[in-house]
Amino acid sequence: MIDLFECCADIASVGIIVDFSEDTETYIVGTPADIKAWTYGGCPLKAPKGLMRHSNKAGNLVKDINRLMKVKYELNEIMEISDRLCNADALCDGSCNLVLEELSEYYDMSEYANIVKNYIIYFLYGKFKLRQRDFNKKIGLSVKGNHDRAEKYIELFKADSEKIFRPFISARATDIFDIRTAIRSSNEVLDSSLYRVHNDDKNISLYVANDSILTLLDIYSDIMSDAGRLITDCENCGQLMITKRSNASLTCGRTTCKKERLYKANDDYKKRAMADPIKETYFNFDNKCRSYRKKLSGYPELLEKYNMAFDERREKIRAFKSGLTVNSSTDDIDRYNQMCYDACQDLQEFSKQLKSKKAPKS
Repeated sequence: MIDLFECCADIASVGIIVDFSEDTETYIVGTPADIKAWTYGGCPLKAPKGLMRHSNKAGNLVKDINRLMKVKYELNEIMEISDRLCNADALCDGSCNLVLEELSEYYDMSEYANIVKNYIIYFLYGKFKLRQRDFNKKIGLSVKGNHDRAEKYIELFKADSEKIFRPFISARATDIFDIRTAIRSSNEVLDSSLYRVHNDDKNISLYVANDSILTLLDIYSDIMSDAGRLITDCENCGQLMITKRSNASLTCGRTTCKKERLYKANDDYKKRAMADPIKETYFNFDNKCRSYRKKLSGYPELLEKYNMAFDERREKIRAFKSGLTVNSSTDDIDRYNQMCYDACQDLQEFSKQLKSKKAPKS
């Protein structure tokens, strides 16, 4: 068993340092006292006994959550072990220690581990050891009495388990993990600490979340917000993402999501245009003229000439269109429709003429 679990205490904490200049996140897992001692020691790269240090690229915490949402079995395995620990008989005869050992083996000690999953494991281990110690202090000679007391401490551990898993279980109902909803829908007190270390190289801010995954998420949201970034959900796939507040994106960086968003935007525009005859006429004009342009895509010089003619006709149509409303006279609307139709015909013919000049001679 690694030192981290041997030294666990009543409170399970995780500290985070985000360095945007280096584009890194550093996490430190352990007890509040050990993390404080590590901080007062200058936050050394090598974590002392009783602490586990991990690091990753800035923004990786949301990716860890996305993975637990997508690869459900990784969290299900931990939930299943947690359920097996909820056994009064095993608490009484000590066989629960084997299950507890199994839980600790799921902790990933590698530097780039899933910090959210690791913290859940550490939290559950520490809480069960707390309930086990309290139970062992009150063991008596009565088998029934011991079993009844064991049931009481098992119920306390069940409450601990429910607390740490609740955000994920709630998110699975909609398949979307919304950090703001998770935090605001909880009446949990968010206990945290802040340490600032100033040295010759840089200033370090270590934020520590105590006994709560929601506290960690709340801290993380604040860190990102202070840096002008937002944590939100992709409108297409629903995964968490981080975007700049000044230029907030609606989709994550995946190509498929960007394309889906573009298709949806175009589809919405089409629907709005079709509901308005004036917009519908302009939409049809624009679409047809763009299709003529595609036929010249292999000829930059010809395309430039076509674009100049297209822009000239389009500006005239837009100018006329700006003065129209649904209440405009029939004559004005008919004139506008004829303008769009004539422009289409002329530009189509112009496109053919340009293309014919590049056609190979027989």
